Amino acid sequence: MSVYICKQNWKMKPLVACTLSWRALSTLLPSNRKLMLRRLLHNRPKRLSEMFQKASDIPKEGETTSVSHKLFLANGIYYPSSLGVFTLMPQGLRALQKLIKIIDQEMEAIGAEKIQMPSLVPQRLWEKTGRWEAMGSELFRLQDRHQRGYCLGPTHEEIVTELVASQLNFHHRLPIKLYQITKKFRDEPLPHHGFLRSREFEMKDLYTFHATEEDAKTTYEEVLQAYENVLNRLQLDFVKAEADTGLIGGSQSHEFHLKCPGIGEDTVYTCNSCGYSGNKEVLEVDIKCPSCSSQDLESFNAIEVGHAFLLGQKYSKPLEAMYRTEDQKSRVLEMGCYGLGVSRILQASVEVLSDGKHIRWPRMIAPYQIVIIPQKKGASEARFKEITENLYQALQSVPSLQGEIVIDDRLSITIGRRVVDAKLQGFPYAVVIGNKAVEREDGLEVIDIYADCKSSTDLTVSSVIDYLCQNVKCVQ
Repeated sequence: MSVYICKQNWKMKPLVACTLSWRALSTLLPSNRKLMLRRLLHNRPKRLSEMFQKASDIPKEGETTSVSHKLFLANGIYYPSSLGVFTLMPQGLRALQKLIKIIDQEMEAIGAEKIQMPSLVPQRLWEKTGRWEAMGSELFRLQDRHQRGYCLGPTHEEIVTELVASQLNFHHRLPIKLYQITKKFRDEPLPHHGFLRSREFEMKDLYTFHATEEDAKTTYEEVLQAYENVLNRLQLDFVKAEADTGLIGGSQSHEFHLKCPGIGEDTVYTCNSCGYSGNKEVLEVDIKCPSCSSQDLESFNAIEVGHAFLLGQKYSKPLEAMYRTEDQKSRVLEMGCYGLGVSRILQASVEVLSDGKHIRWPRMIAPYQIVIIPQKKGASEARFKEITENLYQALQSVPSLQGEIVIDDRLSITIGRRVVDAKLQGFPYAVVIGNKAVEREDGLEVIDIYADCKSSTDLTVSSVIDYLCQNVKCVQ
């Protein structure tokens, strides 16, 4: 067995590579030896044939469902455990984790701190705010052995407000910005479209606490911008719309939507005169733009993926979340809460980007960026294996590509069939090792699957690396 070492400035110099045997490790300095051993043990090639993928039955023809739901089932992205509840499979989880990383980065950029709150929420807290009854049958309710009531949290305003209220004499600098990314639960009467309307889902919820309403409004605008940053990084076409505050409450609210004419369950209006956008609940009484009074409005169906609320004192007052002024007087905190449907974004993005037959992820969150497809079994099999493994290690040695490569080693299947499968499963790039790669050094081919399978041919290993470094977009 050997280790592949790459010595180069990837942007400026050509690839210089050599292999290092186990015996040669003894000649290295201890620090380098440790690094090489780590690579030997943890740089084992990822092979498609070894990955666990459980394809599920696709809904029958005529059943109403979404394109993304069919694609996720057919390609083993998730598996239905029960009605509205799914097991996220390895590739789906990788995409979700990348999306979470993007969200974490944007939350950190506005000074938010990550916490983890319990899914079991005490009934006593929801009774204080009046939501125990107001939420009705959407709550999953249960009792412990001592007959104390709980619900599975669909949202966490009460829990986080009690947390802050417990620090009555705190001297923390305001504002406080606490968020989590966790499972939420809602007893949907008719779950459908997979993660787009499920009973258990992944959500990012941010809660902010402020001394004044003006400070709360400042943070409100910061969070709206952070949400725009997330969706822009995913290269999604979205609309920010004024919204009704609903059961969450508060004085101001905005939603973020992805346009989806087919299955979008929200109706959004956009004014052609001033650009204002609002949802149906805001405009249903008088179909007239509240910004410019124009009636030149265009409506479309959309999928809601984010929501922001300026809460005021709706939760802080009944739960006695206070702060002390400089003259030691207690004042009620102003609040904001902000949600992003993480698992919904994961699926909704595929819904709006895919052509109906193939998964297309936002490039940054594709489970793997690159699939290597070597020639099928036949002559020169050992040589193809050598080229494949060397290419894999060369790509792995590039920091920005590390962990983003998988080998499609199903060698009984033709290259063409595996390229089709790569398109079905949503790999952005394929590197093909055909017969030319055995005959000459510049015999490699790169296919940009998301650009109508545009092909770049006659490439060396070095030029493949240069091409991928310039084009692959990964979450750093």
